[in-house]
Amino acid sequence: MRLANHLSGKPLYDWVLLSREGGGERASNGIPVGVDHSYVNAPLLSTLVVCAGIDGHWFDDLYVLAWLRRMATKGMALGAICTASHILARAGLLDGYRCTVHWDSLASFTENFPELVVTSELFAVDRNRFTCAGGTAVADMMLHRIAARHGEDLAARISEQMLHDKIRPPPCSRMRSSSSRWAWSGRIFR
Repeated sequence: MRLANHLSGKPLYDWVLLSREGGGERASNGIPVGVDHSYVNAPLLSTLVVCAGIDGHWFDDLYVLAWLRRMATKGMALGAICTASHILARAGLLDGYRCTVHWDSLASFTENFPELVVTSELFAVDRNRFTCAGGTAVADMMLHRIAARHGEDLAARISEQMLHDKIRPPPCSRMRSSSSRWAWSGRIFR
């Protein structure tokens, strides 16, 4: 989004970081992250992206889930990165929408939410919901969203700036299973 603003020469996007209490949070790697507002004091948003790392499947804060449901009634687009799909699903906000989650959580996600339409694609966009598998899938999903809103040329220029060799489109991009990941064998990748 920053590159979209930079390359277009216009403020196409702005963002705020939220937490329940409005105080700083720690990322899953332990790095402190500054927060702009509490959920209660959040400005009116058109899009809300829920981020979660390794433990997103454990998140069960009833206050936050209720707040997410209230935000959904205001018509905002809702997204989830990596295991945050568990959070939107637990709030009932993926019912009737195609969605995805990180491959490592795919089995437990489909078991816990059997009524959902879950895909193993890198990202899924279904009306005003968008989810991705995390990692580099975030870049592909956001480039897809930027292209849809501001044109493929801008998305291609952003991809080039990111040294992202090509924008992987849905639905042809599939996640690898754990058994087909790259393995190191001597000096050759196979």
